[in-house]
Amino acid sequence: MRIAILIKNFDMLENWELRIIEYILQEPTLNLVLLVKDGRRERLADGFAVKIKNLLKSKKIASRFLFAIQKRVEQRIYKKRFTVDKSAIIKQLEDIKTIYLYPKRINYVDRFSDIDRDILTEYNLDIILRFEFNIIRGAILEASRYGIWSFHHADNSINRGGPAGFWEIVLNQPVVGVTLQVLTSELDGGLIIDKAYFNRYHSFVKTSQHILESSVSLFIKNIKRLQSGYFKPTKSLVYYNPLYRLPDPWILLRYIFGFYMNISMKVIKRLSIKLSNIRYRCWSLFIGYGQFMTSTLYRLTPVELPKNSFWADPFIVKYKSDYYIFFENYDYRINKGKISCGKIEGNTIVDVVDVLDRDYHLSYPHIFRDNDDIFMIPESHQNRRLDIYRCVKFPLEWELYSSAFEGESVVDAIIHTDSCGEKWLFLNKSSNIATVPFENELYIYKIDSLKMNKIVPHRQNPVIIDSSRARNGGAVFEYENEFYRPSQASIDTLYGKALNINRIKKLTLDEYEEETITTVEPNFYKNLDGIHHMHQLDDVFVIDASYKYLV
Repeated sequence: MRIAILIKNFDMLENWELRIIEYILQEPTLNLVLLVKDGRRERLADGFAVKIKNLLKSKKIASRFLFAIQKRVEQRIYKKRFTVDKSAIIKQLEDIKTIYLYPKRINYVDRFSDIDRDILTEYNLDIILRFEFNIIRGAILEASRYGIWSFHHADNSINRGGPAGFWEIVLNQPVVGVTLQVLTSELDGGLIIDKAYFNRYHSFVKTSQHILESSVSLFIKNIKRLQSGYFKPTKSLVYYNPLYRLPDPWILLRYIFGFYMNISMKVIKRLSIKLSNIRYRCWSLFIGYGQFMTSTLYRLTPVELPKNSFWADPFIVKYKSDYYIFFENYDYRINKGKISCGKIEGNTIVDVVDVLDRDYHLSYPHIFRDNDDIFMIPESHQNRRLDIYRCVKFPLEWELYSSAFEGESVVDAIIHTDSCGEKWLFLNKSSNIATVPFENELYIYKIDSLKMNKIVPHRQNPVIIDSSRARNGGAVFEYENEFYRPSQASIDTLYGKALNINRIKKLTLDEYEEETITTVEPNFYKNLDGIHHMHQLDDVFVIDASYKYLV
């Protein structure tokens, strides 16, 4: 597949752009044949004096001044990180054919001529990727087989314009969208290739960095879909919001006040943790009977916690005639989790013992039966692999049974056996552990057995790129002859804010489709701010939920 990039000067390339370029250069099925630069850059004075002149001529000089100062402050707090070898990538780019184009600029529009289109057409391009130029108009939109691909770092159905990552905070939107589109003549209203959604932060600079880095997976996923014959861009639907621009000063001041209030609250929390026994976002367990799908959660009472700990990620297993819960037992004093187990008695857990403790953090002990054996897959991403343990003597003795994904950081893995007896591995991982959180992407693999000798990736991996529903929140369970996947909703700046119950509608190596049936909010008990896990076994279920704070 032949690709051209509308590219800026190499020293201006950001980490997320370099990650995409690195993928194109390393993928054998892709061929980067052309770089297109803005020839006018050599004749434009983009120096400090020109920027000051443009600022003074601006109708929003106060807004631009405030925004520039606040942006500089946040950039100093949240410094950009490079996770790729920038110099090595640039060295490879220097060997790629480079041409210069000179579109006519009218305000924010770069209009390309028929001659520009003809020049590019000679290279027989499949895709043109846009990292440079302003709003593109003209014949160049027709210069490649699959058009010009461009990111709009927002959901173009609710937010067109910019700045990226700012208005979602001001408008208190739960997530920030990213739209990958084929450019048309309509600003931010091109043909939609795909969308993804990510949690926001209280800082627009940090949010912007987050969505830029996270959008890399969206590009890679859709390149693979195109190569497999699935390329069906859709028209952008009616847009009814304003074109978002640089905000007025009073909106900026409101944002700035909120930003520093949030910084102050974080400082206060850190001091209170050091000076007192307050546990913020402290997770506890709630045990219920019957079916979770028809339960009334306000009737539940939390399990009493020991000091200096929280309990989370619970899974139930039946041993002989009793039900046991395996869970993450997190120690605030050493900031590390281990796997513990206790027997269910009514609404509480008794005879708690530690069953798995390592030098690295452990959580999410997915425990399940396969034939006559009991297995467990704990989350151990710090160990950079996925391990499956087999129970030797219940509940204390476990042996390592198999391992996979060596060198990768994977979390919250579950095994699902479908109605045909096929085994599927659902897990979350980050395309770039240093810059992208785990809750963004869901991956599915078909496995031959728990030995995992043969692991076949789903052809749409990552099957979901959406922090509001991607991360596993418990084992797949069956209800009224259908399968359901619990998942976390990391939204509204919080990790694990809510719990989704998703009905699996289609699962093959080519397709995955699920429908969110309900989203459970943490409103059923006082002082809660999150719920992110549920496990159902027979007529017993357990959930976890987090207190805003607990002494």
